[in-house]
Order: sequence, then structure tokens, then C-alpha cells
Amino acid sequence: MGLLEILKGEQPGPIKALLNYENTGQFGEFATEFALTNNNLDGELIVLKNLYIPLQNKTTEVDLLMIHEKGIFVFESKNYSGWIFGSTEQLDWTQALPGGNKNQFYNPIRQNQTHIRALAEYLKKPVAEFTSYIVFSERCTLKKVPEDTPNVVIVRRPNMLKKLRAALKAAQPKYTLDEIKSMADSLREFTFNDASKKQQHIKNIETKCPFCGSELVLRKGKYGQFWGCSAYPRCKFTRPDK
Repeated sequence: MGLLEILKGEQPGPIKALLNYENTGQFGEFATEFALTNNNLDGELIVLKNLYIPLQNKTTEVDLLMIHEKGIFVFESKNYSGWIFGSTEQLDWTQALPGGNKNQFYNPIRQNQTHIRALAEYLKKPVAEFTSYIVFSERCTLKKVPEDTPNVVIVRRPNMLKKLRAALKAAQPKYTLDEIKSMADSLREFTFNDASKKQQHIKNIETKCPFCGSELVLRKGKYGQFWGCSAYPRCKFTRPDK
């Protein structure tokens, strides 16, 4: 955390960080939420977090959603360290750590596309009205990731507000305050307020294909067991059996 950003109210100070720290993933979401609030952005806006949006008889979890007078912004927080590699088309991205260790994680562009599709269907808005922000920790280096597009921005957290402010400055208002409040009110029923909702979401992740919503089935392959979509070959999603 930078001292200047803390003094400007863009990042939480050490005490707030300590009080809100549960794990690295949760802290990443908290730090992103902190940056989006605290009067850091001009214009009318409402920020919602931990939304469990219905999609194809299951739910998809949205980390943070900002409904702003100039657009709808969906944030996926990744609090990783190390070097990050990935492309738009790849199913999995790579985290490279010191010592040669590498970890795979699901392509966050695809992950947030699912979130946006669910939100667009529920709010009855075109997908083009949503902007996807993939926010990585300041502890990582984005070695090879896709360039920003008008609808997908990949950024380290210290640079997020700079990019977001520039985008908002260049945009025209789309929604009135009443429209912002109406959308937020309709989504509040999906905010996390019940441990059973979270457990059901975890169960959905474990048993449902994130691409098409079909059941996952355990299969055997050349390198051992893996989970595959029951809609194969129409859907080719797979996940290692860990």
C-alpha cells in the first residue's frame, strides 16, 4: 500500500486493513471496494458486493458491482502474487512464482463474462452496457495479458482508479439517479446474507459446468481422472479432479 494513496483515501490504512483482513482473497475484494467508495469517483453511483445472481438454474457470484450514471462496471478481484500470463482465448491462466512453481486459475475474462451475462439477463440490459474490470493485486506483475478493450480492462489495483476515472471522464451519462437506485434495489435481494446461499453456490460450482450449466461428470483420461461437461462434444469444458 502506498502512503500517498492512503492519505488520499484511495487505499485502506494499516488499521483498517488489519480489521478487515480474513484472507488474501477477501482482502483483495475489500481493497477494491474501498477504492470505489470513499468519494473517490465523481458522479452518482451505488456499489454492491457479493451478489449471487441466478443463471440457468444455478447462481454466479459477482465480487463487486458499481452502477454508475455513466455505465455498469463489474469487478473481479484476483489477489495473486508472482507473474501472470494469459490470453483471451485460453481456458486457464498461469501464475508463475519464484522457484519455478506454477499454478493454473480459470480465465478471469471468461469468469466475468459469465457474471455479466447473468446481470444483463436479470436487468434486461444489453451486454454492451457493462464493462468488465479484472483487478489484480499490487503484489503481482502482469507479464503477458490481453490489452484493454472498451469492455474489458485488466489492471493492477494501484492503477485501477486512474483507468476508471479516465473512462468515466470520456463517457456520457446513461442513467438517472432514480434508474441507478431502481437497478440497485432489484439486485439487493441477491446479496450474500445467508450462509446457506454460499454453500449452495459452492455446490453449484462443484457440480455444474460454468460454460453451459450442464452437469459435470467424472471421467478417466490419459493423465487420470477429470471432470467433464455432460454436454460434450457440444461443450468441451473440463476441470482437474483435485
